[in-house]
Amino acid sequence: MKTLIFPTGNEVKFRLANLVCEQKGIALQRLEIDVPELQAESGEEVCRDKALRAFEILRKPLVVNDDSWIIPGLGGFPGPYMKSMNKWFTSEDWLRLTKDLADRRIILRQVAVYQDQDQQKTFISDIQGMLLTEIRGESHFTHTPMVSFDGGKNTVAEVHARGEAAAEGHRTAWHDFAEWFAAQS
Repeated sequence: MKTLIFPTGNEVKFRLANLVCEQKGIALQRLEIDVPELQAESGEEVCRDKALRAFEILRKPLVVNDDSWIIPGLGGFPGPYMKSMNKWFTSEDWLRLTKDLADRRIILRQVAVYQDQDQQKTFISDIQGMLLTEIRGESHFTHTPMVSFDGGKNTVAEVHARGEAAAEGHRTAWHDFAEWFAAQS
């Protein structure tokens, strides 16, 4: 089995990445390091910079991830700023902000970036969900009690509370990464 470092403090991100990578014979080693995160308009730009900074610290091949949440009805807001928004907004704030939207889509844009001393390779996927008009479940990710990837049957918060990955069953950036990395010699 191939082993690769995944520097993250986010258990939810690690759970999905590990689930997908294990299926391709890749063991992810979760490592918490302090990597200053670039603030930018693009999740890809944030993730590519994070990969370079993490590699400078560890000097070992690694993969990093960044998730952006795009609400088309709000002009793409909050994008790569969701981490900050979850600190500032409560679930009730999200509900008030989105209650009158006609377009209730929300898109999870996942970016995974592999970095070693010779190359950087980027993988991107979008998973479309919907914004509900009610709060169901609790989470420190304050938007997830009103986001669903299964047509409203379960919120992301409810899925996470069961210890499951909400993006499970969807094609993710992790699938593309794992296929590519497993094929490397």
